[in-house]
Amino acid sequence: MIKTTSFGVLLLSAFALIVSLGVNFFSPSGIALVGQWDRSKGVVRAKSQQDTVDIEVNNPLLVRQMINNREVVLLDVRTKDEYDMGHLPGAFSFPLADFDLVFPRLLGLVKKDSAILVYCSGVECTDSHTFATQLLAFKYTKVRVYAGGFREWQEMGFETEKNEG
Repeated sequence: MIKTTSFGVLLLSAFALIVSLGVNFFSPSGIALVGQWDRSKGVVRAKSQQDTVDIEVNNPLLVRQMINNREVVLLDVRTKDEYDMGHLPGAFSFPLADFDLVFPRLLGLVKKDSAILVYCSGVECTDSHTFATQLLAFKYTKVRVYAGGFREWQEMGFETEKNEG
């Protein structure tokens, strides 16, 4: 009796695992099972099944050139307090935590086909990726993420701006 019950439990568990993996695989919003998990290479996140384009910019010199040439609208998605203490030149503050409140302002400021560069505090911060994903969902077409964020910008010794009190 115990042997039969154990076999039944094992069989049922295997069936449930196969069905759940199958549903996850075919679901458009399934959980990604592979991705970048090495913290030394940047943000730890799974690659979505829908991620077909890499939106990260990992070269601070290229970011600086984009900013200097005014090629992008720069969005800082850190908190307002962090933004006020220092941010990349010309960046607008759009805190991720206030997305629902700040998004209408963004609609009035940035066209959907404008080049947008989003950043947060550094390579371990996922807020910029989350914000960029939300922009893409709202049909913004040229959204990229500066993965190194504010920390890398400072480490490079590049100019920052502050909002004085």
